[in-house]
Amino acid sequence: MVSLTIEELEALRLVDIEGLRQEDAATRVGVSRRAFWEDLKAARMKVALALSTGKAIEIKGGNYIRIETADTNEDADKMLTREKEI
Repeated sequence: MVSLTIEELEALRLVDIEGLRQEDAATRVGVSRRAFWEDLKAARMKVALALSTGKAIEIKGGNYIRIETADTNEDADKMLTREKEI
């Protein structure tokens, strides 16, 4: 089994599904471009590994809070952002 963190999944979703640039996606979730790039790189590697070896993918772990967008209540339009440490 291959495990993705919620941050890695969100990085994939924002860039590969929503089509955001990495810089814009990093701003949206409140992390540095470097941290976002590392999450995206790790996620893509894990997904490629799972696909090429026939392993299942599980989503677990990570620090996040759910935020609803102002324009809709649909689950598909909710985004995840990292919880900021004080």
